[in-house]
Parts: sequence; C-alpha cells; structure tokens
Amino acid sequence: MERTGILSVPAAASPGMGASMDTLRSLADHTIRRAMGCAAFSIALVMLMLAGRPLLAMQSGALMTAALWLGLWAAALRVPRMDLRGTRLWPVLAGENARKLRGPEGQRKMAAILAERLMWHADRAGMVALGLGGLTLAMFGFRFLPG
Repeated sequence: MERTGILSVPAAASPGMGASMDTLRSLADHTIRRAMGCAAFSIALVMLMLAGRPLLAMQSGALMTAALWLGLWAAALRVPRMDLRGTRLWPVLAGENARKLRGPEGQRKMAAILAERLMWHADRAGMVALGLGGLTLAMFGFRFLPG
C-alpha cells in the first residue's frame, strides 16, 4: 500500500474532492490538537511555576486559557476569507490529492470543516477557562472564611 503525506495517510484514504468529510475532519482535528497541546503545555508550566501561590496560578491559568479560546475563535472567523494553502492543514494533505482541493469548491469544503473544528475546540477551551475561573473564585472566597 502506497503511503503519502507527512502523516503517512494511506493513499486511498487521502482527502480529495471525493474524500469523506470524516478524513478531512480528522486531519483538521489532528492539526488543531497539536497546536493546542503546545499551548496547554505552556499554560501548565506557568501554572506549575506559580504553585507556591495557588490563587495566582489559577488566575493566570484561567486568563491564558481564555486567551487561547479567543485566539481559536478569531481563527475560526478568519478561515473563510483566507487562502488555506498557507495553513498548517495544507501540508498534512497528501500531495496529489491536495491538488483536487485547490479549486473554489475544495477550498469552501476545507474552510467549512476547519472553521467548524476550530469552533469546537474553542468551545472546549472556553469550558476549561470557565472551570479555572470558577476554581479561582472559590479559592478566593475560602480566604475570607473564618477559622
């Protein structure tokens, strides 16, 4: 079986105009999650470095995760107006089948999937930011309890 692309996706499953939406969606998810993994690792390291001051660690984690949410949301809004050949998703696509996505119909298909997946991941980052913010408020409130 011939393999192409940097993810070693089997050539028969490589996304083209006739490719399943699931294949293109999974490649978009992989690309987004790789970037989010780097961001989450950075946020976790900052929070770990502030472990001596737990309230500050939670506050900074909530703020940085909210910034990640805002960045993902802004990227999702920008996707329909940009040339997708400059995105991180484009090199992941297999070379021969990527040519099929160069036309306007292929770009619209790819933009719709990428925007949808970015918004899905932004929702998850927003939930984590709200959770860290709620934990911060709870920790702040416990400081003023008697005893």
